[in-house]
Amino acid sequence: MRIHSILSPKCLVRASDIGGQGVFAAEPIKRREVVAVWGGKVRTTLEISELKRSVPHIESHAVAVCEDHFLTSENVSDFDDTELFNHSCDPNIGIQGQIVLIARRDIRVGEELTFDYGTTETTEQPWRCRCGTQLCRGVVDGRDWRDPVFIERNRDFLSWYILERLRRENGPIAAS
Repeated sequence: MRIHSILSPKCLVRASDIGGQGVFAAEPIKRREVVAVWGGKVRTTLEISELKRSVPHIESHAVAVCEDHFLTSENVSDFDDTELFNHSCDPNIGIQGQIVLIARRDIRVGEELTFDYGTTETTEQPWRCRCGTQLCRGVVDGRDWRDPVFIERNRDFLSWYILERLRRENGPIAAS
């Protein structure tokens, strides 16, 4: 269902082994091709805390866009298709800026499209990863963005928010 975002017509939603539903390639997707553009409503941490009492999934589907502000669904009762990308520690899509998701490499028909939640998230609520890749970190805890190996692996796919946090703590990241 498309509520507020754009999902490439080359994608479809179906059952996922990683978690519930996922987004899959219905056609080949070329490296650096736009896969999705997130839309929604920007809410504060306080607004999300209040909403999660009646809408528990709001917190897990919010994307940090700057300190204390998150992009969430406008419709809190249904998921937009672009909220169904599952996490992987070895993802095939990545964020550009704040809201654009692109292919990190060529993607074959039938592959599940995944991105690394650590490239957009700093909330330190650990959860067990189920991606099953060789690079699986086992636990994703919102502190990945501080790890130099993680930064190097995801250098071109860190959200503006993460890059700003790194800049404030460590100075600018060298260009790749």
